[in-house]
Amino acid sequence: MYDFMMPSNYSKNLTSILEMLWNIEKDLNLVSYNETEKKIYYIIAWKLSNCGTCNISDVIDSSGFSRSTVYKTIKKFELADLVLVKQSEGDKREFNLILAN
Repeated sequence: MYDFMMPSNYSKNLTSILEMLWNIEKDLNLVSYNETEKKIYYIIAWKLSNCGTCNISDVIDSSGFSRSTVYKTIKKFELADLVLVKQSEGDKREFNLILAN
């Protein structure tokens, strides 16, 4: 019975990770966004970190969200100065994303 009441290392580690994530979201001003919007932000950050570039089509393909959801979220981020949207020089139909933070 006593073992059941004691938090396991897994629970402690999970709690620690969740606290770190909460702090990251506070630092990035993402706390007020829903989980879908946060996922889109994290996809942009991941693509930029791993590929050096990220465009709107990359986010749509990676997220599985509709084009409309991704565009609305990116516009929301742009208005909040979290993301910059720049027209691609190579393909004028495409827009590259840059994190403002």
